[in-house]
Amino acid sequence: MQKIYLRVSLIFIGICFCAIVLSGLAGRPAPIEAGQIAPTFTLPDLVGTQVNLDQALGKVSLVMFWASWCHPCMKEIPEVQATFAQYKHQGFQVLAVNFGESNATAQTIVDRFGLTFPVLMDRRGNVAADYRVLGLPLSFFVDGKGVVRERIFGRVMSKEDLDKRVQQYLGGVNG
Repeated sequence: MQKIYLRVSLIFIGICFCAIVLSGLAGRPAPIEAGQIAPTFTLPDLVGTQVNLDQALGKVSLVMFWASWCHPCMKEIPEVQATFAQYKHQGFQVLAVNFGESNATAQTIVDRFGLTFPVLMDRRGNVAADYRVLGLPLSFFVDGKGVVRERIFGRVMSKEDLDKRVQQYLGGVNG
């Protein structure tokens, strides 16, 4: 009798555990994926100018989420800068969204790497939440119509990776 009671109790505990885990997953929104419209946003840059994703319509945009404490982000940022410098006159735009850090911290990275693309400040993480950022690095290629073409999570893109994608999304234009 005790064995049956123990088995029933363990099964009940297991079912409760699964229900708790699944309810937590069910409440989490699915990640933004290719083919979806990119959530629009307006954020201040480092000097306070408001920048809106809609200003990039008509261009291929890389929306990248980063932070100074993210070592893979720090490896990727110089590659993104080199790619931006090469393709910016062909319709390529970078919007680097820093969240949770101060302007001074972000400015240190801008100065360190000589960044010339907009660095936007998402201090409260509202845009990160809209894009369902759960980890870094996370980047989205967005086409000129505002549609996400690719979501890249958890890996550093090399200059070659970036060149290939930018050329593909610009329609094969070589720089």
